[in-house]
Amino acid sequence: MDFQTKHEEDLKIVPTVEEALNNISLRWPELKSNCDSSPVFIFSAGWRSGSTLLQRLVMSSGSIIVWGEPYGRAGLIDNLSSSIASITNNYPAPQWFIDEILTDRTSPSDLAGEWIANLYPEIHYLLESHISFLLNLFEKPAKTRGIDRWGLKEVRLTVDNAIYLKWLFPKAKFLFLYRNPYNCYASFQGFYWYKRWPIEPVYTPEQFGAHWKNLLEGYIASSHKVDGMLIKYEDLCNENFDLASLENYLELKLNKSTLAKVIYSTKRAVPPEELRLLSSAVNPLAKELGYELEE
Repeated sequence: MDFQTKHEEDLKIVPTVEEALNNISLRWPELKSNCDSSPVFIFSAGWRSGSTLLQRLVMSSGSIIVWGEPYGRAGLIDNLSSSIASITNNYPAPQWFIDEILTDRTSPSDLAGEWIANLYPEIHYLLESHISFLLNLFEKPAKTRGIDRWGLKEVRLTVDNAIYLKWLFPKAKFLFLYRNPYNCYASFQGFYWYKRWPIEPVYTPEQFGAHWKNLLEGYIASSHKVDGMLIKYEDLCNENFDLASLENYLELKLNKSTLAKVIYSTKRAVPPEELRLLSSAVNPLAKELGYELEE
């Protein structure tokens, strides 16, 4: 067997998280989350898009804790959701699950004489464990402070990650935020941050722009799959912003005065060459959204 060819073939069939969840639904149609938790997830199209302002606005209700990029370098949500992507229409094999192996047996000791190199717990434990991990990490510390609801904001997560979280938490709310990429970069430049630590740094206009574009394309195309709300930063900062619609969606009462308070802001003049490189990375999407590079 040509193992290199086999490897290349395997790489072509690795499903996205959404595709893997579809595989799970087909193979185990009865598998559903019954979690009643209603977290709020803020997905921002990269850095300096106003995600902290939106986080503060949501927390102004006084009845929710929204964690800010928690353990960002660990890539918790991304890595957890990526583990689901391994599930295909034939992996794991049905005969590897203990409930299948023990169908006609009464004791685990009966397995001592069987081939059990691959022995898996039932699939519902996988779902329950993912839910339990996130509840223990994010909901439990909120509840110890007398707050029932929780959420988090991130600047690295894709819409595929959102679909994974919706699988775990059917009652979750999703806010997808984006901003003029030229203003974002003017605030970002000079920093050295990571899309995925430590192998995917972001510090050039091309890297920054590609990250913004890749995230936002997914948000625009698929935010409806999680019943999410797209929010334009420029609208959020407008005095005519429809706060009532946001409150109704989140089922929270928000304090609009939060939007008027600037906590931390940076903006620097961007060299023309960097702007041109950024423009190449973010277009044509930026122009389609009305974001033009000013000459």
